[in-house]
Amino acid sequence: MVMVVVLSFMCGLRLMQTQIVDGEKYLEMTKTTYSAEQDVEATRGMIVDSSGKVFNTNKIVYSVNFQYSLLKEGTENEIIYRVLKVLMKNGEEWNESLPINKTQPYNFMGGKDSAVAKLKKTLKIAEYSSAEDCMYWLYNTYGISDKYDEEMRRLIAGVRYEMTIKDFSNKNKFVLISDIKDDTYHELKELSTMLSGVDITGSWERVYLNSELAAHYRGTVGPISADQYNELKAEGYTLNDIIGVSGIESALESTLRGTRGVRTITYGSDGMMISDEITLEPVPGNSVMLTIDAEYQQLVQDALNYHIQWLKGDHCRRYATAYLGSNYLREDCEAGAVVVLDVKTGGVLAMASYPNYDINDYVNNYAEVMNREFSPVFNRALNGTYRPGSTFKTITSAAGLMEGKITTSSTIHCAHNYMYYAPGFVPTCLGSHGSIDVRDALMFSCNIFYYETARRLGIDTLAAWAARFGIGTDLGFELSMKTGQMSSLEVYDEMGLEWHAGDIVQAGIGQCETLVTPLHLAVQAMTLANKGVRYTPHIVKSVYNYDFSQKLYDKEAVVADDMSILPNMTEYMNAIRDGMKRVANRDGYYPIPNKGYVNVYDYVGVGVGNVAIKTGSPQVSENVFNGAIVGFYPAENPEIAIGILLEEGELAKYMVANLIKAYTTGSISTNYDENGVPISPV
Repeated sequence: MVMVVVLSFMCGLRLMQTQIVDGEKYLEMTKTTYSAEQDVEATRGMIVDSSGKVFNTNKIVYSVNFQYSLLKEGTENEIIYRVLKVLMKNGEEWNESLPINKTQPYNFMGGKDSAVAKLKKTLKIAEYSSAEDCMYWLYNTYGISDKYDEEMRRLIAGVRYEMTIKDFSNKNKFVLISDIKDDTYHELKELSTMLSGVDITGSWERVYLNSELAAHYRGTVGPISADQYNELKAEGYTLNDIIGVSGIESALESTLRGTRGVRTITYGSDGMMISDEITLEPVPGNSVMLTIDAEYQQLVQDALNYHIQWLKGDHCRRYATAYLGSNYLREDCEAGAVVVLDVKTGGVLAMASYPNYDINDYVNNYAEVMNREFSPVFNRALNGTYRPGSTFKTITSAAGLMEGKITTSSTIHCAHNYMYYAPGFVPTCLGSHGSIDVRDALMFSCNIFYYETARRLGIDTLAAWAARFGIGTDLGFELSMKTGQMSSLEVYDEMGLEWHAGDIVQAGIGQCETLVTPLHLAVQAMTLANKGVRYTPHIVKSVYNYDFSQKLYDKEAVVADDMSILPNMTEYMNAIRDGMKRVANRDGYYPIPNKGYVNVYDYVGVGVGNVAIKTGSPQVSENVFNGAIVGFYPAENPEIAIGILLEEGELAKYMVANLIKAYTTGSISTNYDENGVPISPV
């Protein structure tokens, strides 16, 4: 009994010691614990075509990250050394922007002036300091001793400097390398006990499927720049972020990005980790469905490529010489663009710019792609600005009719020379058409008719009507693009040019200083097709949650201008449409081998009576002309509107047949010789 009491007393004493004495110790430990929070990346939304075919998506990759709170002070260089040895062994390339070459003698890299200035500012050394000076101060600042060979010292310095400029801290992890190889992953995992502070985690990397398709406007992502970070840090961006840098990826950054989560790591007073958990789950970005159809987009790209190759070939040269005369030969065509719109919504069904490029080539070989001949990365459909030439005559027609300067039946006499400003200025026509009305003026593209109509209107009135068709205006498109300009007194004044009375007649035929993009041409065609209703063009169809299980909203069609409600507009637009149909009927013929001289619209099964077009050959310089066209199909109850511009090209009227055939049948018509050279335009 006594033994039991003693044992009970001793146990009670031990319990009291644990509760009172050790309890104070544990309480003190609790008081000195601390937590570090880190962002957890959200998966970026996908980009798909109108049927759900994936363009831009993600893949899981493994990254080597450094965690500030787990990296013991004084061990940084050794840990980096161990990681770099594995990376170098496996031929990996990691993130580094130190603008100094990697071997002695050290020199600053060419073309890196701003990076060099940033380095010196970061090190707080004089502007005249040499690359050798910078290396000395990097070694000194980061305590990189000579126990490492010189090559490794330089590499460690590069990583330490990158950590500094990327704001490596408890809040911001440092991503040394993304998408490591399998061998690298396994070797680093095996060394994990020797790599305190190093995390190998899964994250997303952007993948571009069908990478030559719609390359000019899908866009890409890339590391956030210093300027972007300064602008966006208030919105939660960090220096490690990946951000949309072009196209849809940039324009819909806030939609695609998602909301980052939070990882909370808690440590005790002895520095040991107590817990590591996700305290706020990341929310994936929303996915974007475009208005374009991938299959039709491919056919439009193919049609544009085929037409330009035909223009440059011997068969076209022989045709031009035999049927058109040498002045129509456009064998120097190396670039162009096509835009096809849904007439009833303004949605982009296809948009192609030539020459094209592969997005993956662009991402992996940026400098090489950017330096290619004829600037393939330049998006001519949105940012190329060109004189519209005779395609503008449709607008001059509408303005003249609406202002009562002409009627649908009135005529103007064409005797080849326009004498109103004679003898000082006598512009001419390509023909001598006699007295013609607006329908035939469009069919023959009679300059005299439009000189006179424009003169009667005056530049202010003509410019006002042009703006209603979108010329020289911001179209409200989602992607960055040029607005172009409409010739006017104000534009001339801004350009430091003197306006002459006779300039109005050149403005009336789409010359002077009027500039449009191919998208503007397509919008003009859409407005004509809709008898005066102009929709805001758009490329976003819908937005869904990440996995497309829920539609968040549809992009509604927006009417930018409605001229259809104006008196007699239907009558006027019908007259213009009839004139455009006559162009297709008159100019659509070509000598197809073994088929004879046939209308290409009939030949491809579209039907000449179903097509409305207006061609143009805008003059660039004395001997240089572009090829332009606006059109819509079907002529009655239109569904698609087309805008085409060929740099130093011509005969786009034939390409229209293939664009319509692609829309109606899902194929284009081609005809190659035994050497793979296009024989005919269809």
